[in-house]
Amino acid sequence: MPKAEPPPVTVAESIQRKVIDYEEYTGHVEAEQTVDVYAKISGYMQSVKFNDGAMVKAGELLFLIDTSTYKAQYDQAVANTNLYKAKYELAKTTLARNDKLVGSGAISQELYDESVAAVNESDAAVKAAEAQAVARKVDLDYCTITAAIDGRIDRTYVTPGNLVQGGAGLPTLLTTIVSVSPTYIYFDVDELALLRFTEERVANQDTRHIPLRERKIPIQITLADGTIYPELGVVDFGSNQLDAGTGTISIRAVISNKDEALAPGMFVRVKVASGHPYDAVLVPDSSIGADQSDRYVYIVDEQGNAQRRQVTLGTKQGKDRVITSGLKAGEKVIINGLLLVRPGKPVAAQAGKMEEPPVIDPRMLQAEEKSPAKAAEPAAEEPKQENVEPAKS
Repeated sequence: MPKAEPPPVTVAESIQRKVIDYEEYTGHVEAEQTVDVYAKISGYMQSVKFNDGAMVKAGELLFLIDTSTYKAQYDQAVANTNLYKAKYELAKTTLARNDKLVGSGAISQELYDESVAAVNESDAAVKAAEAQAVARKVDLDYCTITAAIDGRIDRTYVTPGNLVQGGAGLPTLLTTIVSVSPTYIYFDVDELALLRFTEERVANQDTRHIPLRERKIPIQITLADGTIYPELGVVDFGSNQLDAGTGTISIRAVISNKDEALAPGMFVRVKVASGHPYDAVLVPDSSIGADQSDRYVYIVDEQGNAQRRQVTLGTKQGKDRVITSGLKAGEKVIINGLLLVRPGKPVAAQAGKMEEPPVIDPRMLQAEEKSPAKAAEPAAEEPKQENVEPAKS
């Protein structure tokens, strides 16, 4: 029986590189500002002044409701104001004349009192008419609907000629506007991740509360098609309590969206650095075998035999996997052809090459936090050396 040939395998030395661990979460995009445009008064839509889906500026005209009824009501209110002003002037003139006559007894005190009351009544009527005119002017201005914010507008929900309802109750929704840049990314962080960060701070003897906005924690997002968004975001808000039902806390990050690649409602993958860079031994993730709960790799010893080595896995770095224990840098690891390998049996090794892990993006590194208490402390002064005479023998 012919002797079986050693199985061909590809071998490469395990590498040691500086890596950083990341936490990944599912997030969604929300606009920084969202405005629902409603009609404030009832009337017939006269015209729509924007194109569906266009960018609009704050104060830009969007809709015009028929003004004929409200213009007539305003003109009537102005006319009533002028009428009551004329009556007020007449009442003041009458009071001034009666003021001279009452002293000489030419008119009765009762008639004088009536003229005083007429002035006060006319004054109140003028103020009421002016308030009515202001209210009618507001209704007339509400016929002109403008954009409240800069942003991208949706389609119009009401076309010209249709009746819209305004005021309290069920006003008619005309369209919506969402701001474009910057935009928000919301994601939920689990309690364990929050505790890991807390434990790190306690280990550094830093137990004070630091708002998330001040920590300047960078995030990176990946779109649904796997594209990495080029801009980094910064965490600027965290909820003041955890959700007891899910054990998570809601986090918000703000990110630039000048090219409008992010739309409200999109789902993204959020990556946050969970620690500081460290040196780690790495092997290709495909070179790791599984035996129930155990994980192992095959190495090639000096005699050319395959040896099984149980390892403890760390985080995944691109196509590589961090080995936290069980393997040293520079050991020859079988990275291809594992199917026919048997422990203690010879293999026909061919030299291969390890894939390098992703380069650490320096923008993702968190800035070291400085304690304001320590920063406020003055530098310790060097002790002054006094001129001391030597002891006499």
